[in-house]
Amino acid sequence: MLTLNKVFQRTFRMQFDGQTATCFTVDRYGKQYIVTARHVLPESGRIATIEVQHEGEWKRLDCKILARGPGDVDICILAPPHAISPSVEIAPTTRGIALGQDVYFLGFPFGLQSEVGELNDGFPFPLVKKACVSMLSLKGRDARYLLLDGVNNPGFSGGPVVFSPPGNSEAACIAAVVAGYRFVWDKVYLDDKETELTVPSNTGIIMAYSIEHALEMIRANPGGAAIV
Repeated sequence: MLTLNKVFQRTFRMQFDGQTATCFTVDRYGKQYIVTARHVLPESGRIATIEVQHEGEWKRLDCKILARGPGDVDICILAPPHAISPSVEIAPTTRGIALGQDVYFLGFPFGLQSEVGELNDGFPFPLVKKACVSMLSLKGRDARYLLLDGVNNPGFSGGPVVFSPPGNSEAACIAAVVAGYRFVWDKVYLDDKETELTVPSNTGIIMAYSIEHALEMIRANPGGAAIV
């Protein structure tokens, strides 16, 4: 059983411009950074005022946008004004992840969350869903990503994909950032007759970009919040 306690403490429900999403923290080189999906934030500018759910309220957090993923890489790195999570040890890496293994992804779809009070310092726990690694594309200079077999929902964007490395089922590593899911347009029928209408249908294929992109972006753009 994968132990997710450390990941819970790093995963947050965020809001920008009235749209909710998920973000999580990564600690590197004595600094803390916020990682989320690029598409949930503005396409330009160096400052983003996000809101984070805390103690049942939306609380403002003025962040610097340190880096946006290049090309198709749907990742954005923020520098918060101060650390927002404890510096619990969790490795951001894809090392050891295997095709066909189970992984978990965390987030706040449809505003679903679990209020746990002091257990998580006033921050809500996210929803946890399970998926299978269907495809790995982690080599080369272009976008590196995972395709997962699972049902993603609006609100998971920017959340972490977590797995256990071989031989250590209690450890948790963050492998990727949830970007979205593939959908197809299904035809609408009325009394068995095809209409001109179509509706989007979730294919169950989740796209998540490798955490290695986030680490490269942090190395190239240091400046996170000091870890106390």
